Formats: sequence, C-alpha cells, structure tokens
Amino acid sequence: MKYMHKAIWQADGNLVIRGNSRALLFRALQDADAELKRCADGVDPQLFRTLQALQDVLGRFDGSLPSAIDLLGDPQKEQVARNLLKL
Repeated sequence: MKYMHKAIWQADGNLVIRGNSRALLFRALQDADAELKRCADGVDPQLFRTLQALQDVLGRFDGSLPSAIDLLGDPQKEQVARNLLKL
C-alpha cells in the first residue's frame, strides 16, 4: 500500500486532508455516486441527497482524479512482491 497522508485537525475545528488521502476521498465519492446512479431504482433518495451535500461541502477536486489502484497500489502486485521477498 502506498503512503497516505494523515488528516490534520486544526484549532478552529476544521479537518485538513492532503495529497493522496484527499484524492482517495474524492475517488470514493465519485465511485459511490456512479454506483448509486447505476442502481438508482432501488436506492433510498436520502442517500442521493446525503452524497450531494457531502460533495457540495467538499467542492471539486482540482486536476484529474487518479484511479483507486493508482492511489493505493495494485494488491496483486504487492502480494507477488511479498511472496518473492519470502524466498
């Protein structure tokens, strides 16, 4: 797994999320939104409102959003690498 930045708690109560952690949060929101829209007929409308409110608070991601594998690393490659190190 790649290094993920920690969130920083500020004195005024705000939470600052930087780097890959911020990008991963936006990726998760985008993927959740796409999945909810894909099966929209059986989903509670409150989930759409909640997700939209969260996106409104966070704003837009600046730049192109990397894939989850780019952010976290490929788990299969990491498993192979770990197995090779054990030999």
